[in-house]
Amino acid sequence: MARGYPSVLRVRLRMLWAVLGIIAGLSAAVVFGVKYQNYDAVAWGTVSAIFAGVCLFIHIQHSRDELKSNLQSLKIFMYMGCFVQLLGLCGFVAYLSVALAEQSKFDINGRNYYITCVWCFMTWKWGFVLFFYSRSYRRLYEDQYMTLNDQHM
Repeated sequence: MARGYPSVLRVRLRMLWAVLGIIAGLSAAVVFGVKYQNYDAVAWGTVSAIFAGVCLFIHIQHSRDELKSNLQSLKIFMYMGCFVQLLGLCGFVAYLSVALAEQSKFDINGRNYYITCVWCFMTWKWGFVLFFYSRSYRRLYEDQYMTLNDQHM
């Protein structure tokens, strides 16, 4: 195993966290949509689940060694992670501002902006995770590529 290469256990734990993120986001979307009619939280929970799924995808691709040949896709995932972080942060600030301006209470029924803030934060988190692991895998593969080039010269 190369230096800096994550163990199989670590990659599987990362996959488990991503699966739990998918389940949590979709569960929140169903509960807040059906029971509480908080459609803002539904949207953000769904977006959070989607990007947890993208994180799961890159971990699966890494475990199969399919990312080595396409470092450009990791760069695209890094940019996607940055965009999702920005989206989550803007949503968090916007919903928190509206909640404070309207002096909303911490009531779960109806349109609760604080619950939506939580799911904006979760979306930001999955954007960060996507950026972080895409960058980590890209650096890992670039280091391996450079080492192989140095050995052939």
